[in-house]
Amino acid sequence: MTSFISSLLSVGILLSSMFVTLGVMFVLLKHRDRTVKLPVDREQLQRIPAFGLQQEIQDLQINLIASMLMGVLVVCLPFAINSIQAHITVGKFPWMFAITSMIGLSYCGYKTWKNFSKLTKLRLGHTAEIATANELIGLQALGYQVFHDIQADGFNINHLAIGKNGVFAIETKGRHKRKRDSKSTSATQGKEYQLFYKDGRLCFPSWTETKPIEQATRQATWVSQWLTKATGQPVFSSPVLVFPGWYVTSQTRPPFPILNHKQLVKTIPAVRTQTLSQQQVDAIVYQVAQRCLSKSEVGK
Repeated sequence: MTSFISSLLSVGILLSSMFVTLGVMFVLLKHRDRTVKLPVDREQLQRIPAFGLQQEIQDLQINLIASMLMGVLVVCLPFAINSIQAHITVGKFPWMFAITSMIGLSYCGYKTWKNFSKLTKLRLGHTAEIATANELIGLQALGYQVFHDIQADGFNINHLAIGKNGVFAIETKGRHKRKRDSKSTSATQGKEYQLFYKDGRLCFPSWTETKPIEQATRQATWVSQWLTKATGQPVFSSPVLVFPGWYVTSQTRPPFPILNHKQLVKTIPAVRTQTLSQQQVDAIVYQVAQRCLSKSEVGK
C-alpha cells in the first residue's frame, strides 16, 4: 500500500468520529425541520434586556470550546496519523483499539441524539416563555407586578402576575406545531393549529393531554399556600395555562383560563379571583421579590 493511500486512510479513520457526530446531528435537524416548527416566530419577539450581550457571550463560549478542541487536534492529529500509518504499513492493525473506538463512537452518537433531543425541547420551552413574557409587559403597563422563573420546592413558576384582582400563577407550555396537522386544521376550521379544551382534556390536532392542567393547578396551590404563610393573610392564586402560538378555544367550561399568549392582557384583568388592597399587593410583591433574589443576595 502506497504511503499516500495509507495517509488518506489514516486521516479518514481519525475523522470518522467527527463525521458520525455531524451525521447524526444533520439527520436529526432535517427530521425536525421536516416534521415540526416552533409555535411562534422568534424573530418577531421583542428583545429582552441584554439579549445582544447574551448572544455574544454564548458565541464566545462556543468559540472558546472550539479553540480548545482545535488545540488538542493540532497537537494530537499528526502523531495519531503517523501511528495509524505505521500500523497499516507493517500490516499489524490494532483491531482491539479499533473495536474499542467503534464502541465509544456508537456511545458518542447516542449521546449526541439524546442531547439534541433535549436541546430541541429546551429551545421550544425557552421560545414559549419569552413569548409569554413579551405579552406580560402589557400587564405591567396596567399596574400589575410581574415576576418570572420563581424557584419553588423542586420546580419553578414560569410567571407570576400580581394585581388588585388577585395573584395569577402562569404556566407556559411550548408545543411544536406538527406540519402534517396544518392542512387538516386549516381546511376544516379556518384556523391553523387549533387547541381546544373539553371535559378536562387538552385536545391538539393529533394528540390529547391532561398533565399541563394538573401541573398548573398544583403550582397555583403551592403559590397560595406559600404566600398565605409568608404574608400572614389568606392569598388565593389562580392558575393560568398559556400555549403560545396556538389558536385556543373551549368546548366546555375550563376550570381556569387556558389561553394563547396574545389573550393574556385582555383576560387577566377581567378575572376576579380575590380583591386585594394596595397594602396587600405590596406585601405579596415583597415576598415574591425576596424569593426571586439569588442566594448570595438573600444572605447579605
